[in-house]
Amino acid sequence: MPQSASPTKTLDAVSWSGLNLEGGQFDDVVRLAAQICGAPVALVSVIEAGQQIPKASIGITANTAPLNEVICQHTINERDLLVIPDLSADLRTACHPLVTADPALRFYAGVFLVGSDDKPLGTLCIMDREPRPGGLTDNQAGALAALGRQVVTLLNLQRERSRFEAVFNSAVDYAIIVMNRDGRITDWNEGAHQIFGWTPEEICGRDLDAFFTPEDRAAGISDKEMEGARTVGRGIDERWHLRKSGERFWASGEMMPLRGPDGELQGYVKMLRDRTEVRLADERLEMALAASGVVGLWDWVVDTDLLHGDAHFARLYGLDKAQTKAGLTMEEYQTHVVEEDVAPLRARIRQVFDTGADFLVEYRLAIPGERLRWVECKGRMIYNQQGQPVRFSGTVVDVTDRKDHDEQRQLLMHELSHRVKNTFAMVQSVAFQTLRGTDQSVSTALQNRLAALSRAHEVLIQTSWSSTSLSELMERVLRLEAEGRRFLLTGPDMVVGSRAALSLSLLLHELATNAVKYGSLSVPDGLVRIEWWVEDETFCLRWKEEGGPPARASTATGFGSRLIGMGIAGARQARLDYTDEGLAAVFHCPRALLEED
Repeated sequence: MPQSASPTKTLDAVSWSGLNLEGGQFDDVVRLAAQICGAPVALVSVIEAGQQIPKASIGITANTAPLNEVICQHTINERDLLVIPDLSADLRTACHPLVTADPALRFYAGVFLVGSDDKPLGTLCIMDREPRPGGLTDNQAGALAALGRQVVTLLNLQRERSRFEAVFNSAVDYAIIVMNRDGRITDWNEGAHQIFGWTPEEICGRDLDAFFTPEDRAAGISDKEMEGARTVGRGIDERWHLRKSGERFWASGEMMPLRGPDGELQGYVKMLRDRTEVRLADERLEMALAASGVVGLWDWVVDTDLLHGDAHFARLYGLDKAQTKAGLTMEEYQTHVVEEDVAPLRARIRQVFDTGADFLVEYRLAIPGERLRWVECKGRMIYNQQGQPVRFSGTVVDVTDRKDHDEQRQLLMHELSHRVKNTFAMVQSVAFQTLRGTDQSVSTALQNRLAALSRAHEVLIQTSWSSTSLSELMERVLRLEAEGRRFLLTGPDMVVGSRAALSLSLLLHELATNAVKYGSLSVPDGLVRIEWWVEDETFCLRWKEEGGPPARASTATGFGSRLIGMGIAGARQARLDYTDEGLAAVFHCPRALLEED
């Protein structure tokens, strides 16, 4: 084709690449344009990358061509309605092949198509084989311009639809299904194709029930989902569905209503994912829990504010299985919780919802006709990607046997404590009688050491002869050695094993006794600072006497000196400094040794 007589302006045109521009909608436009203008030829085209791309034509076979080789380039340059009464007489078009051909085109009228962003879209034109010195009538020119605006509207709609389809089909992990108000499928994305197996051509027009199981069809589940979407804005969909092959898979999703600008219902959109693997994993877990027979599962859905529990949960709480599975309010599931336990339980639940704290609580259930039951509940809040709470889920275990065992053990320990105290009292009495007539200091020292052992034993009894609190141990041992205010204790509360507890009790007793006799506690204003800390997994304890007489090392090496030298739990890491300010001693032992039972 020959080049145009005038150069075409560089255009910042809309890209139509990849857009699904259906030509059928434009056929009516060119037919109507030809009829209104009484012309045998009409053409709608779009432009992209320097090319004219025909979308619909009548009276001419049009192909994609370079923009600078087509007559419509002049309409684009004018950016308005362009009328050329005689193409053969216009220098811009006189040599164009369509004008020099036989039969030739002699008349042209075209309207410029421009988008709302002022970017050129294309042209709508009509042509005649005879020149028209008078051009178009006013009515014809107005009608052609109106048709041009209609073409722009169609192009914009198709462009938006193409963008929608690109997004619609890019979500391949999700099945997105669009339905009309009757539940007939009208759109089906690529994700639905991959998950279900049907192509859009195979499924569109069919009823939503096509992929529901026979039992759900009989129960009218699809209608209930649509009703939920209409009335509350969403219909939850977590159930088995069918693929094209007949295979079942577990789907998780929801249905929502589609409404027009006036709020009128237009249809529905359903989104779901294939969660079969997750479901099967849950079922395997449920089977394992069922085999154990002691663990119940619960799931509190935030949106509905209902708690759903499995059969074991229902059994533990004395509730109806079907109702528990369907969902219970907080008041319903707490029907048999002992009245005094309700307030603390709800306070812990509120803490989870307010702060996201993990949930661990024990409480009692008084179920009619059954013995009092203790349960332990554990759970945590689950959040979506936006950080919003979705569900509060966890487990419940019957701990009644453990509670009974703990109670029985406490009774036994108290009985043992009573008997051991009596034994200590008897030993002290025997020692006193045996040592009567001997050095009184020896008798007093022995009895005091026995008393220190007795107090340490009393502390350990409180924890069933296992680990105890370091702070409590010091308070129990030192409170009888001198006025409590004369000991300044500083350090973190720590766990002390039973062996180290006995060792510390005797060590502190020996140091306190010496302080009362010879050190800072022998004068009214003296005091003892006791500090402890952990450094590189080593427990450190400092004993520092202040306000008393100068400290002097004993020349005799008796039991007390050897006991202090052994340090904590036999670690033999003791440093004693006898200064004019008083005794300063530091003891070390591995932290593991301190905590060992």
